[in-house]
Amino acid sequence: MKIDNIQAGKINQYYKQMQQKQTEKKQTKDDTTQISAKAKEIMTARAELKKIPQIREEKVAELKEKVQSGNYQVDSKKLAAKILNNVEQVY
Repeated sequence: MKIDNIQAGKINQYYKQMQQKQTEKKQTKDDTTQISAKAKEIMTARAELKKIPQIREEKVAELKEKVQSGNYQVDSKKLAAKILNNVEQVY
């Protein structure tokens, strides 16, 4: 059997097609993501924090009663310290 350029060209073309298909198969991997244990822990903590009410009703009632009765006293030094603390955190 004699192999001439026409047959060799077809063989080369087939060989290139097969190589291209193999490289396409290798390149079609899906991306995956994994959440770390620390991230899961943070997500759980955030969910628990959302369950806690923003307003402490008993504290509000206590302060309301003190204000209405005239017994509410503010420690000016503590108040000033907290204000300065908040200003420092902002700037």
